Formats: sequence, structure tokens, C-alpha cells
Amino acid sequence: MEERRRQPRTPIAWPVRLWIDDELVVGRALDASPYGICVATAPTVDLKVGHSYRVSVLASGQDDLDCLGLVRWVGERGAGLETDRILPVG
Repeated sequence: MEERRRQPRTPIAWPVRLWIDDELVVGRALDASPYGICVATAPTVDLKVGHSYRVSVLASGQDDLDCLGLVRWVGERGAGLETDRILPVG
């Protein structure tokens, strides 16, 4: 499979909150790049490719980072979101 990421991902373990149709969903970020994040949620969460959701990330030693996440892919591992704000990685 061809690598389509613009920047490499860094393994992380950050708590994440997503708002899906006004419902709060808690998940965990598995890896991140400056403008991308892989989020694992419960299998019942229905994230849709091409849709954007409000995301709150609690990075280690940082204040909550609120951003908008555009779902680029959904798979067994979780979902890949492109964020509209830079994430504190690296």
C-alpha cells in the first residue's frame, strides 16, 4: 500500500473527546503528526469519511487543544483525522 501521509506519525496515547451529532464520545489517540491523528473509539461509534467533527485533544503536559477533525479514513484500528490546527508532536 502506498504511503499517503504528508508527514510521519509519532506514537502517542492522548485522551480525545469527539462531538458527533451533539453526543460526546471519548476515545484515545494512537499516533499523531502535526496535522493528523489516529483515534480509537468504541466500535459502535459511527464516524463517516469526509465528515468533520469537533475534537478536543489532551496532549501530555498541555492544555486541551480544540480543533476540527476531517475524517480521512476509518478502519479496524480506528479513524484517521486531518486537523485544522497544529498538534503538539515532535
